[in-house]
Amino acid sequence: MVNILLISSQPKLTDVSIHMIEQSDGNFRVCDTVSTVRQARTWLSENKVPDLIICDVELEDGLGFQIFGELDIAPPVIYCAASRQYAMEAFANNGIDYLLQPVCEESVRRSLSKFSKFKEFLSFEQTIDASAGSRLYIPPNTYKSFLLSYYKDKIIPVSLEQAEYLYYNNCGVTIHTADAKYETRDTLNNIIVALNPNVFFRANRQFIIHRKAVKSIRQYFGRKLLIDTNIATPEPVIISKANASEFLRWVEGIHHNAMPVQSRRSA
Repeated sequence: MVNILLISSQPKLTDVSIHMIEQSDGNFRVCDTVSTVRQARTWLSENKVPDLIICDVELEDGLGFQIFGELDIAPPVIYCAASRQYAMEAFANNGIDYLLQPVCEESVRRSLSKFSKFKEFLSFEQTIDASAGSRLYIPPNTYKSFLLSYYKDKIIPVSLEQAEYLYYNNCGVTIHTADAKYETRDTLNNIIVALNPNVFFRANRQFIIHRKAVKSIRQYFGRKLLIDTNIATPEPVIISKANASEFLRWVEGIHHNAMPVQSRRSA
């Protein structure tokens, strides 16, 4: 149920407005009505913030925009006014729609439908964000042991114990073992956070390397490091100056399990 606070300067039309709102969709309910800026501020300070506010721009003691100036809330608002004079200001003050008075039932229905779509979109975005966030958090000791490779109509589990390195180019990510390579549909950013950081290191934007793949390390231009690997790589594996010290600590087996995910991703 969507709770609506109705802020109207026209008490005689309040009952009509409530009827139009609640008849337009059974999911909408007017939880209360007030008629001035002062009353609205008091109500919003003492009650749970409503899902939606329908507010006249011109009220007895000021403009509807003044209600929110001193309140740390930002509920969506449908403004109603006798002219288009305040339209730009309305959309700069939490406005999601602007209705011209006298308001008809059809305009109310369209406006509430717009709010419903807006709310649905935000809920979808939050779900996506939460899903992405859950992929970034891997509880300790639950790192992946296999990655899935796709070839024609087959899905092949590739043991990470066999992997020497993972490589990204414009065609995608490939898993390289001592005697084969496998294509995967994931990204290096998603993969690295699911791997044991004591075993795998994000060398740069192209490579994730296994500890066993490191044959030797050479000083490179600009205090970078050049990694010699046990099997050939499509291009040189270079560690940036910024990540050189961290890489050397990793090679020595010094690793902080609490290292932020962002650090691992951007290495």
